[in-house]
Amino acid sequence: MIHILENIDKWTCEYKKCGARCCTPGIQLTIADIKRISLLGHSFDDFMEFDETDKVFRIKGVDGSCYFRGKKLECTIRDNEPIVCRLLPFKITEVSYSDEPIMSLKPVVDCPGEGHGKKIDKKKIEADASLFLHENQKFIRDIKKKGKKGVLEAL
Repeated sequence: MIHILENIDKWTCEYKKCGARCCTPGIQLTIADIKRISLLGHSFDDFMEFDETDKVFRIKGVDGSCYFRGKKLECTIRDNEPIVCRLLPFKITEVSYSDEPIMSLKPVVDCPGEGHGKKIDKKKIEADASLFLHENQKFIRDIKKKGKKGVLEAL
């Protein structure tokens, strides 16, 4: 179940106006994200690290920004960006894996693109959020069974 805690009607990414604030290191990756990005020719060790505390893979940082942020602040993998990035202008505030997985989303604070651009497709946001939940739930099971090394070898 996906809960959108606050509504936004329109949004466009104005990354040049805000200095690409959302392009931070530590963005959580799903297995599908990792596969998609590695098919672009990026090696696992280059772009991601394993968070031992949360048992998830995250994008590495370069100079305090996402590994994939270009010199002109653009996303260098825009057509293959992680699911979390596709959820923008919303960010994940809570995830619970009980009987039914639940995710809460809330708008990014002070985003200059809010209220501009295309109408937000809430069905697409909900579909991407559901995909993230499904992918992450599978990843959690795989990490418990195979460990970090086993998961990477399976890719």
